[in-house]
Amino acid sequence: MEKSPSHYLHWSIALLKPYRLPLMIFLLLELVGIFFSLSFVYWSKKAVDYAIHGTRLQVEQALIWTGGSILLGIMVQLISNRTNEKMRASMLIKLQNGIMHRQLLSTWQVIKKWHTGDIQVRIQSDCNEIVQMVGYTFWNSMLTCIKLLASFTFLWLLDPKLAVLILAISPLVALSKLYFRRYRKLTQELKQADSEFGHVVQENLRFRMSIKALGLHQIRWQKLDAAQNNTYRLKLRLLNFSTLSQGIMKSTVNAGFLFTFVWGVLQLQTHLISFGTLTAFLQLVSRIQGPVLQLLGFVPAFIRFRTSVERLQVLEIEEIEEIDHAEVISAPTSLLLQNISFKYDEIPVLNAFNAMFKKNEPTALIGPSGRGKTTLIRILLALLKTTAGSVHIVTEEKQIPLAARHRINFGYVPQGDKLFSGTIRENLLSSTKQYNEKQYKSALETACANFVYELPLGLDTIIGESGYGLSEGQAQRIAIARAVLCDRSCYLFDEITSALDQATAEKLMENLIQFGKNKILIFVTHDLNLTERCTQRIFIS
Repeated sequence: MEKSPSHYLHWSIALLKPYRLPLMIFLLLELVGIFFSLSFVYWSKKAVDYAIHGTRLQVEQALIWTGGSILLGIMVQLISNRTNEKMRASMLIKLQNGIMHRQLLSTWQVIKKWHTGDIQVRIQSDCNEIVQMVGYTFWNSMLTCIKLLASFTFLWLLDPKLAVLILAISPLVALSKLYFRRYRKLTQELKQADSEFGHVVQENLRFRMSIKALGLHQIRWQKLDAAQNNTYRLKLRLLNFSTLSQGIMKSTVNAGFLFTFVWGVLQLQTHLISFGTLTAFLQLVSRIQGPVLQLLGFVPAFIRFRTSVERLQVLEIEEIEEIDHAEVISAPTSLLLQNISFKYDEIPVLNAFNAMFKKNEPTALIGPSGRGKTTLIRILLALLKTTAGSVHIVTEEKQIPLAARHRINFGYVPQGDKLFSGTIRENLLSSTKQYNEKQYKSALETACANFVYELPLGLDTIIGESGYGLSEGQAQRIAIARAVLCDRSCYLFDEITSALDQATAEKLMENLIQFGKNKILIFVTHDLNLTERCTQRIFIS
């Protein structure tokens, strides 16, 4: 459903609410700037007239006022620009943070729906488009109307006929609804193409080592080239669509300036105006037609803004996880799953699944790939909602229905990417809690990650995206150390020995089972040696 302009107005007002004071200062300074601009026109006219028919003192005074108007205008403009830039920078951060905050709280269904490259484009490009309109372009258009009115009034006082004629031939053509819709459609297509290009760039950069290793360079380059060509094609269509109208407008502006010049020369020849008035004519015409062009440029800017708002609002209406205060449960004895069922897009993954995971009884979840083991882990982390059944955290006194606020009770080591860009020390932190060197060392020893101390900078060694610079097995063990360091009552390990040799895997399991006494340990695995060390084995078929 197409939204009315009032919808975008209310949305913009809500975004601007925290910035009312800097916005008012900006508008006030801009109005003062308009005053000094017209003051310059007035006193420059006076200076020319006094130079011909006045005294030296009058000329000097007029020149002082002319120079003062320029200097004060520059000072006001600099302060105004700084105020506005600072406001927009803060607004951009707030808007981007709002989108990022919702993305970090997104449910699993929403996360798998959106590509990260697309979201990055929306956070960067669309947020910038919105802030530019809400923080500057809209208000600049309002100020432009004031400039136009003030300049027209000044010109009217000098020569009413010329003022009316200039306004009449200015490019005040009303853009048709057909133009609006066409430009909007092209803008939407171009932004979607930018998002698709973002997909490809993000994947090509993230997996560039795999692309080289698998010999996919040509295929991935073709995909990138196709995305770029599509973006280029749409930009050309948009450019072609606007070139003709821009040509007409610029021709009209030049015609207006030429008309004013001819009119002024003829009036000067017949001594109906002074030379100073002619200079004022030429300056005022530019101050009328320049704002008119700016106002016409507001239309495509508003269309881009409208499209960007729609693209961000799609993200804003997506389901997010409710924020609850984390609830630490003291001494849970087990996790109880009763008649758990779950579907991915109507495809059953788990059906009436029952299990109990007890402390002091390490459990191995085994079974063929794609049968629901990782899904079960996500359910235990409250990342997925079951379609049927219940999950409870059991203590000596009661059974507590599992919710997102209970995630604080779980330590988790996932498959795949586990580490972030930064130092190993930073990667070991899972909260704002500070740890001492003894605690770091103990966690690394439990995870068989003593190799960290053999690195040149030890814990302060910088690793790249997704653990780049470490082997997969090393990255795996640092992720395990991170989970151990946070010391939770329940632990979920997803294929933690997949990249380890047998000796290291056995030592790691021995350490974890020793560490996990009085804790609930669940291992998703295909490793038979690991399975044999577990007290309970659950086969998911």
